[in-house]
Amino acid sequence: MRLLLATSIVLGLVGHGTADHVVSQKNKTFSTAALTVHVGEKVVFKNDDSVPHNVFSSTVGAAFNLKSQAPGAESHATFEKAGTVEVRCAFHPAMKLTVTVAP
Repeated sequence: MRLLLATSIVLGLVGHGTADHVVSQKNKTFSTAALTVHVGEKVVFKNDDSVPHNVFSSTVGAAFNLKSQAPGAESHATFEKAGTVEVRCAFHPAMKLTVTVAP
């Protein structure tokens, strides 16, 4: 019984915060308009476009700025707080991604 309980606890701790999600930028758009991640998970922003991008969020409590990303580059952001985060590109205002961060 103790082994089963210990295994359940370990699996529960490992279940979140380990996955990477990839969002591509191409044709001045994000590859998805909405994404759900868990607290502690990382989103990799990959510039598959022929122009630079500047991915950022000014959402209170989840603000970040990945700065200018050249074509072919990638950067990441880790989401540490549950809630909804609006992600944009400073160079291309029509680019918008909503990240839902689940506990």
